[in-house]
Amino acid sequence: MPKFYIHFRNASGMAEDDVGQDLPGLEQAKAAALVSAREMLADDIKHNSADPLLEVIVADEAGKQLLTIPAKDVLPAAMK
Repeated sequence: MPKFYIHFRNASGMAEDDVGQDLPGLEQAKAAALVSAREMLADDIKHNSADPLLEVIVADEAGKQLLTIPAKDVLPAAMK
């Protein structure tokens, strides 16, 4: 099973996932990234973060970026 790494970027830099997750494929990695991003955005809103999440990046074991999800795309359609 491939390993995927989910990184989070805000204005001050990137928090890199150094553990990764074994997932069946990119769609499952995207789903996991969206869940984590929603939790982070909710926390950013709750605490009125001065440096909120900007994007989520899914990478493979070689470090190749496979997918980038802007934070605004994580919000429900009614909030965009």
